[in-house]
Amino acid sequence: PPPPPPPPPQDNMEQEEDDSEEKDEEKENEEQDNQEQPEVPQEFMFESEGVVMDPNVLMFAQQQQRAQGRSGRAKTLIFSEDRGRYIKPMLPKGDKVKRLAVDATLRAAAPFQKIRRNQAVSEGKTPRRVYVEKPDMRSKKMARKAGALVMFVVDASGSMALNRMSAAKGACMRLLAESYTSRDQVCLIPFYGEKAEVLLPPSKSIAMARSRLDSLPCGGGSPLAHGLSQAVRLGMQAQSSGDVGRVMVVLITDGRANISLARSNEDPEALKPDAPKPSGEQLKDEVRDMAKKLGVAGLQLLVIDTENKFVSTGFAEEIAKAANGKYYYLPNANDAAIAAAASSAMAAAKAGV
Repeated sequence: PPPPPPPPPQDNMEQEEDDSEEKDEEKENEEQDNQEQPEVPQEFMFESEGVVMDPNVLMFAQQQQRAQGRSGRAKTLIFSEDRGRYIKPMLPKGDKVKRLAVDATLRAAAPFQKIRRNQAVSEGKTPRRVYVEKPDMRSKKMARKAGALVMFVVDASGSMALNRMSAAKGACMRLLAESYTSRDQVCLIPFYGEKAEVLLPPSKSIAMARSRLDSLPCGGGSPLAHGLSQAVRLGMQAQSSGDVGRVMVVLITDGRANISLARSNEDPEALKPDAPKPSGEQLKDEVRDMAKKLGVAGLQLLVIDTENKFVSTGFAEEIAKAANGKYYYLPNANDAAIAAAASSAMAAAKAGV
């Protein structure tokens, strides 16, 4: 028989064992790496506490939320303790009860009648039929229909001033005639010369509007920022009065401003003869800031652009965007078109569109 094959050399066997051990270690390392590396999710969730928020943005958001309240019902009804229709009882605010909710007060006092009667008898007092104490008092929560305020802020400067003012006056009278059942009010603020003035304060009286709108002031500069600031002030006053649910500001302008807000407010530095004249961009920044304040205050803006397209700067549309408002290009708008635009914008606002 042939002799058996010689055994393999010891060095080769050791090398093969080392190679197999290295391969096993590599496989184990790969498996560990695969286990240690988690899968990257397609969506990420961040904890709200870890998100850095600009305090100015947060403040403006909170102010707007408080100013606007809930949409729909909160803007069409006004809740109070003294006027309107009784909708439900509530705990009184403070020590005084303006309108006592008798039904809710008796329900609150009913469980304690036996105890209070026994206590009165034990103290030797004359018994009564009903025992009502101060903690039982409930006041009425009243609700009434809220009207809207439409404020016309009209550019009364330049060559088209008379046409704008006549159209705005006609729109005021049309809205007043249509708003008898809806309890809406109108206001007219022309801006011309160096400042804006309230020609017609918030009113729903047609006779008062006719007497106030007989004179139509026109001419001079264009203090656009001051006109918007007057609208913000009057709109916030109307909201705080409790009789107005929504405020719509209808701005009729060509978007050109040439009087600074400091000069309109009679700032001594701005009234000096050698006071530097503000640049066009500075005037635009003032108008943008006032438009943003108008939006933050919860007022709705409708801009009607009367500028000729051939010389248009497009700034009127920027004003509407700054206040999150609506923009219409109506260069030859009459009173019917302006009144229709304001009515449709107010109807869309009430519907929550």
